[in-house]
Amino acid sequence: MKDIKERIFGIIRSISRPEAEAVISYLSKSNYFTRGCWSHHKERGGLARHSLEVYEHMLSHAAGFPSDSIAVIALFHDLGKTVHRSEYGPGHGHRSVAILDELGFPLTREERTAIGHHHGFFKGDCPIRSFLKSADCTSARNWSEARHRGHGHHSMHSRP
Repeated sequence: MKDIKERIFGIIRSISRPEAEAVISYLSKSNYFTRGCWSHHKERGGLARHSLEVYEHMLSHAAGFPSDSIAVIALFHDLGKTVHRSEYGPGHGHRSVAILDELGFPLTREERTAIGHHHGFFKGDCPIRSFLKSADCTSARNWSEARHRGHGHHSMHSRP
């Protein structure tokens, strides 16, 4: 997990935005690196591993999207899973945006939409949101397939 933590912190530090260190501080104090996701990546540290997999997938298929935006939405899309819904309301995507707002971390309109609405239906046009949703689903599906085959955690890039 230490390698994943160092990689994520390095990526965040490469983002040219104010308050990147505030996000790193939040992640260090939260359960981001110790908890699993709900329906996939259930193992300890699964949330951070999943977020890094989403980032790697998006970066390798970037299709002209800004690298800062890819890092922000991939690494922070599930940030809302680090808190209980009673703290910021329902919907972990919306909680993720609320946490970033509270930390003073600036988001573009597209990033805000992508993170806040990466699950479910969205009425509107936001290509980077669709890209995030696809990468998110790919990571979850790859984890489930690996579990079904009896393998442990894996990288999205190491599929047979």
